[in-house]
Amino acid sequence: MRAAATLATLMAALPAAAQGPGWEGRVRDLAPALRACLADRPGAMVVEAWPAGSGRTGARLLLPGGGREDCLAGPGAVEGRRPVEPGDRLPGEGLRAFMLERRCADAWRVEDVAGRELGWLAYPGCG
Repeated sequence: MRAAATLATLMAALPAAAQGPGWEGRVRDLAPALRACLADRPGAMVVEAWPAGSGRTGARLLLPGGGREDCLAGPGAVEGRRPVEPGDRLPGEGLRAFMLERRCADAWRVEDVAGRELGWLAYPGCG
C-alpha cells in the first residue's frame, strides 16, 4: 500500500515539474536523492529531476540499454521506482544529465560546500 501511495505522489508531481526552471541550478541540493536513485543502477544517469514534496525528489533515469525509470527518493533513500513507457517523455527531458562518474571532458563537477565530489553534470550524449 505504501508503495502505491509513493508512486502516486511521484506521478502527481510530474506536471508541475515540467513547468519549472531547469533542475541543474539546484543539482547540489538534489544530489543526495539523485545519488540514491543511481546507487544501484550502474551506468545510469538522471535526465530529469523535480521536487516531489516533503523533502523528496523525483528523478527520471536513463538506464544502460535505453530503458528509463522514474525514481522517488529522500536524501539518501529510495522510496519507489516505476518503469517509463517508451513514448512517455517529459518536457526538457534529456537536455542535461547527472551521473556519478565523469564520462566526457566537458562534464561539470558537482561539489558540496566542502568541495567533496557529488557527481557530474553534462548532456546525455556524454555517457
